[in-house]
Amino acid sequence: MPTPIYVRINAAPELFGASLRTFYRWANDGSIRIYKRGGCSFVKVTEVMAWIEEGTSTEVA
Repeated sequence: MPTPIYVRINAAPELFGASLRTFYRWANDGSIRIYKRGGCSFVKVTEVMAWIEEGTSTEVA
């Protein structure tokens, strides 16, 4: 199964092993971006992976 491009924020903890609260903290400090569409919140898998692997913030527009 291919890696998804985006995952809903509530599915991210299972995929990455971090709590939902941690994802919101990372978004608040600018490390990752939470995308909103139609009342749903998503994270971009490659942005989270890059941040984890590099240990630095990704570029957030």
